[in-house]
Amino acid sequence: MVKLGGSILEDSSIRRSILAQIADIRRQGHEIILVHGGGKSLNRRLGQIGLTSQFVAGLRVTDAETLKVAVMVLAGEVNKSLVAEMAALGVNSAGICGADAAAITCDRLSDIPGQPEGLGFVGKPNDVNRGFFDMLLDGNLIPIVSSIAIGPDSQLYNVNADQAAAVCAWGTGCEALVYLTDVPGVRGEDGAVCRRLGRKEIRELRDKGILSGGMLPKTSSCLEALDHGVQTVYILPGENAQVLLQFLTGTLQEGTIIYGND
Repeated sequence: MVKLGGSILEDSSIRRSILAQIADIRRQGHEIILVHGGGKSLNRRLGQIGLTSQFVAGLRVTDAETLKVAVMVLAGEVNKSLVAEMAALGVNSAGICGADAAAITCDRLSDIPGQPEGLGFVGKPNDVNRGFFDMLLDGNLIPIVSSIAIGPDSQLYNVNADQAAAVCAWGTGCEALVYLTDVPGVRGEDGAVCRRLGRKEIRELRDKGILSGGMLPKTSSCLEALDHGVQTVYILPGENAQVLLQFLTGTLQEGTIIYGND
């Protein structure tokens, strides 16, 4: 499972390098699912129509108008562009959003006790349609999944892509979850990248305010994936031109390994 987000989605050379590595990995016989965000593209489109975004605990407040644009950008523009680029690499993929075949289901986040209120149409992913993903993988397709899910009320919800990747990873039985980001990894109190980071250390960094913004849901998603049986979780720099291939061969010396501890 690979999650692609941040400004690396906007940088065509980095994005194509990552997709080329994914294509190589698929040709080697590995099954792979790609989940993507697209926040910067969404910001740009919202700005064009005069809408601005607010964030709470790293999550975008999503009213009805913002949701319409999110569906258009994430499930449309960004998703289908990735499908086309994979096709140019000679690999077939299926571009979907989490609502397709109830691939990703969610609860409305503001209805969950202890979660932020006033977020609008923001969901917390809770399960996947594994049979649907298995069908796509058995058909030698790479599922490319945008972060729109469906709730129990048959309403579309904007979901955090990191959380979507976590539930897809454990819900489909993935052995590894890799977050590719525009940062070199998770930085500690001294500003250096932490090579290994566990639950206790993540809690401490949160309490000190060192982890903030998008890194809050990202690290929570890492721990959730581990709690549900994913064997390894990594936060890695997407700008490394060989990051996925080095990860696969065990030669990668960058990024942060997230592990579970008390």
